[in-house]
Amino acid sequence: MRTGKSPLFRNVIVPWYDADTVCYSSMALMAVILIFSIVGVAAARNVPEYRGYVWVPVLLAVMSTGVLVSTIVRLVRRNASRSSGL
Repeated sequence: MRTGKSPLFRNVIVPWYDADTVCYSSMALMAVILIFSIVGVAAARNVPEYRGYVWVPVLLAVMSTGVLVSTIVRLVRRNASRSSGL
């Protein structure tokens, strides 16, 4: 619930899921999941029986990259609006 123009004596209340600490924590978790999925792709390609299941770690990598990029974009936009004084 953000307000565009608020009086000087009021601060914008940031929901818990949009706080900086939560964003940084989710970025760290998504980076670990991305590394895990890359290792999974390498393991699935090395074992002939698992080659049909390479799509699972690839899908995991794509989804974690999507969350990671969207969180980075959110933080960049937030910091850009803070620095511009809005």
